[in-house]
Amino acid sequence: MRKVLLCGCALAAVLALAGCMQYEATAAGARAREKSATRLDDRADVRADRMLIWKARLSVDVWNVPKAVADATAVAEKLGGYVEQKSDSGEEEASLTLRVPVKAFKESLAGFEALGTVTYRNVEAEDVTEQYVDVEARLKNKAALRDRLKQLLDKATDVKDVLAIETELNRVQGDLDSMSARIKSLKGQVDLATVRLSLSRRPILGPLGYFFKGLWWGIERLFVLRP
Repeated sequence: MRKVLLCGCALAAVLALAGCMQYEATAAGARAREKSATRLDDRADVRADRMLIWKARLSVDVWNVPKAVADATAVAEKLGGYVEQKSDSGEEEASLTLRVPVKAFKESLAGFEALGTVTYRNVEAEDVTEQYVDVEARLKNKAALRDRLKQLLDKATDVKDVLAIETELNRVQGDLDSMSARIKSLKGQVDLATVRLSLSRRPILGPLGYFFKGLWWGIERLFVLRP
């Protein structure tokens, strides 16, 4: 019976060790793939001939959440950006929405990723060139119509005509204000990239935690085959 127990303990230790080794190897491979994907994403430079709205989502595990929040804020401000929104749940988690100049977008991502271990990364760009050109063209047409209405208003003598022109002029001016605000908004989004950063405190495992984690990994590999 004693020999059986000793054999069982030895087998568990071997599985745990193998699991830890396999876990580290797999994690290293995942980190390598993540770095490769990062380099691939970063090849997409800002194109001068297009109006692109750059956005990124990052999830990072860190040792100290409050310190990581302060460091992320410092990275954004150093590059000429700012924190647009921030929320946290004490020392466990925090979420930040940061705006950074588009020319410093890739540099800011590198700074945020250096805060800890990246668990999620998504970078995308929305092309709003045609939308901007369309709004700008309609804005010019509306401005021309407004100027024409003002000329008619100066020449109108009948009260009914004056009221009708003023009503139409007010409507056109409202459209102009709306279009101007839209163009300003698009320019702001193009000039400043948006980064949504999620920070989580990294779990700290003790010796037994690592032992059972490795043991479970080894046992799982015995029953589940993965490519």
